[in-house]
Amino acid sequence: MELLHFGFYFALSIFVILVVGKIVRIASAPIHLRWELYPIPHEKGKAKYGGSRFEDYEWWNKPLKKDFLNELWTMIKEIVFLKGVWEHNRSLWFGSFPFHFALYLYICGTFLIFLGLIFGQQPNTQLAESNLFYGFLTLLLWGASILGIIGAVVLLLKRIFDSNLSIYSNPSHYFNILLIGTLYFTLFLLLISNSASFQLFAFYYGIFSFSPFPELSVIGYFHLYLLSFFLFYLPFTHMTHFFAKYFTYHKVRWDDEPNFAGTELRQKIEKQLNFPVRWSAPHIGSDGSSTWLVIASSLPSKEKKNG
Repeated sequence: MELLHFGFYFALSIFVILVVGKIVRIASAPIHLRWELYPIPHEKGKAKYGGSRFEDYEWWNKPLKKDFLNELWTMIKEIVFLKGVWEHNRSLWFGSFPFHFALYLYICGTFLIFLGLIFGQQPNTQLAESNLFYGFLTLLLWGASILGIIGAVVLLLKRIFDSNLSIYSNPSHYFNILLIGTLYFTLFLLLISNSASFQLFAFYYGIFSFSPFPELSVIGYFHLYLLSFFLFYLPFTHMTHFFAKYFTYHKVRWDDEPNFAGTELRQKIEKQLNFPVRWSAPHIGSDGSSTWLVIASSLPSKEKKNG
């Protein structure tokens, strides 16, 4: 087994274990304080004008109608096109959009390779020059490399020279941009050599068939070691927002499940009300052992005025 084999297997294992572990931990955490701000995309017939079910007479006696297509379209606009960034920080969008969209194209190229492996495509340098599969893969990779380099440069300059952003930036932000930008740049160098599609396909062919790689270039090895490091490194960073945002939207922003008696939601809330409160703020009135239920049902203490 080559060192690159081992490095990728190890990095992929760490990535899967830590990501799945974080997902389970977040999913099993106590209920978050919900925003309950409307409109909510899955409100059927209501979201388009900013309404909600609360407009209806005795809404609690009526079945909940959800528009999952509108919710899906809202997610696509946010995830793929970064709609929120476009609306609230447009200058940042011109770096953030190509940076992220390039990653989507790279992922699409990887899935295309997997499809090729499933349907028996072979790593062949002669086929790579004329085969439709390799041609489409190359097109995806060109898009990823060019957009990615542009996005990385814009984001890096933005974080350095925009005082509204640089004040919140720490070394990890710059390192992450440089790391992913280097991935895009090494991919660009592979594409210039007309061997990117073949080398990436040959790499994954060797990974999933447990066989030696065909000849890879120095840039090819560097790119793939860098990719392995990125997979290993990602779960330790804030870049895990790629799945954490699901919970932010579906369990905080969009969760409007009614709190009816006898429901699972009611049971969870009743359980959480019995958690002890250890906040030190005097207006909370906690002695370190009182529960949320006791505090919430008690009169608030008056703050003492100084002087």
